[in-house]
Amino acid sequence: MKKITFVAITIVTFFVGCSKNDTQNPADDSAPHSKTAGLTSSVTYTDESSFVSSLSSYGFLNPSQLTYNRDATSSGYASVYGFNIPTANRVKGFKWNPGDEQTRDWRPQGIAGFTWGNRKYILTTWYGVGPDPNDSFTDVHNQHKGVRIAIADVTDMSNITYRHILLVQNKANMSNSLLFDTFPQSTNPYTQGDLYAAVTIHAGGVAFYNNKIYVADTGRGVRVFDLNNFIAVSSDSSSQIGKMSNGTLQAFNYGYILPETGWYSLTGAAPYSCVELGEGTRLWFGQYLTSGSPKVTGYALDTGGQISTGTPSTVNPIDNTGTPVFRVQGVYRKGTQTFMTTTGNSSYEGSTARLVRYNDGASLGTRYRWPHGSEDLYYESSTGYLWCLTEYETNVYGSDNRCVFAVRLSDYD
Repeated sequence: MKKITFVAITIVTFFVGCSKNDTQNPADDSAPHSKTAGLTSSVTYTDESSFVSSLSSYGFLNPSQLTYNRDATSSGYASVYGFNIPTANRVKGFKWNPGDEQTRDWRPQGIAGFTWGNRKYILTTWYGVGPDPNDSFTDVHNQHKGVRIAIADVTDMSNITYRHILLVQNKANMSNSLLFDTFPQSTNPYTQGDLYAAVTIHAGGVAFYNNKIYVADTGRGVRVFDLNNFIAVSSDSSSQIGKMSNGTLQAFNYGYILPETGWYSLTGAAPYSCVELGEGTRLWFGQYLTSGSPKVTGYALDTGGQISTGTPSTVNPIDNTGTPVFRVQGVYRKGTQTFMTTTGNSSYEGSTARLVRYNDGASLGTRYRWPHGSEDLYYESSTGYLWCLTEYETNVYGSDNRCVFAVRLSDYD
């Protein structure tokens, strides 16, 4: 492994506006106003390509070579719990199969999209759910499996197929508490083999660029994976991961793994709740904060997909109340506009989520209704569509909530 460290300093200006009631949607006005502050941001990259190369004998695959074994449906996506997009603004969307709508073991978070050959794909991240006394999950112990991604072929919206793939990292990373979280074997019994381990992060957002995906790692930075490096593994054990003594590669019963090619430590803007590729080849990170001065930070990418040494751009968006934008779950940056999904607001049209648009320098942002449980954002430049996804499993509300959907960004700018 090799590490490269860069340090950049930028001054952040917070724009403060007057408080204003939301005539479209109820709003939360309980947080303090922002203040002028400074930001020191450093970029440290750890290259793990040698780990990936060590797996080459098992054969690498790309998205066009995977077998897609599950079916999604575009029927009924707009009928899920809390879906409140006006009919005129709906473009397309889909629901997962019944098992993935209902599972309590995994929750979808991040979304990105890409074209490979002549096929169009949507990619989402799902984190393994663990005990959470605040979320009725004290009996769920799936966090040791880390993160899976779902790649859906959406070329034909009447025939959507998808596949779950487990993200993995070098087994040597298990000794680094920055990279691997250890969970009690008493509640998470499994056998750890050689070569690789799970990527135990929340994966709240994901972006695609230059055949790579960048997965947000809350509080640390971002993990990087190359979509040319899928590996087919055995899928006959739900309690094993890594290379077993019998020579088989296991991944908790998943048929493919995707190994980590490197990771970034990005200080000065944590916690990173989401990431998206904005205009100008820049990765934009949002923060899930309930107080203080949350910011949206953009790091430039070079043509090879490396985060550059330049000073990051920083935006401190203001909500329609004149306060900072809190509880950000997704972000997209276009020109001088920042679009954000937020949650935890008062209920409106069946949802506590909003889409917030902030224009640079404005004293107030603009809110729109947005489906309940909304998470990350992805902008599809070829169509002008803004994609999003919702996270909750069926039993939370007694009806399906999980869907993936798209709207025209032009309806919100």
